[in-house]
Amino acid sequence: MKKIQKFLMPVIAITVNLLLVQCDKMDVGYLKAENAVYEPNIVTVSRNLNPEDQHIVDGVPWTSGRIQGVSGTNPINYEIYDVKVSQGGDGEKFKEIIQNGDVRVQGSIIQLFQTGVDKIPDGIYTLTIKVYNEDHFYILDEIFSFDVQGK
Repeated sequence: MKKIQKFLMPVIAITVNLLLVQCDKMDVGYLKAENAVYEPNIVTVSRNLNPEDQHIVDGVPWTSGRIQGVSGTNPINYEIYDVKVSQGGDGEKFKEIIQNGDVRVQGSIIQLFQTGVDKIPDGIYTLTIKVYNEDHFYILDEIFSFDVQGK
């Protein structure tokens, strides 16, 4: 019996130590975004507005809806990861207006201010969004677009 105890005690001690080490390496919380979507997933932005339009007078941004299909441990953060352009857009200029604060992500809502619209050419700007929390992230490829039009 003493031989068994002498053998089991080190095995139990090693097992407990391994379990404690594994607990230190566990990811914090969770994040699910496989089914993330914006509805609608495009906003048409007009460049030529009436001078009394709220986008000019009050500085109201062109705005997406809230993202749907994301759940996880708070805080959940969102940022613009990339932009692709088509139909004449300029990706570098769009990235500049992001840096200048003319495009913002507030929670999961994406906002494009008229001051930014004035700095980019007509085209479709399709955004890839990174959603993340402490230990998890998803890249939501080409999930939302702004269609900037001259008229």
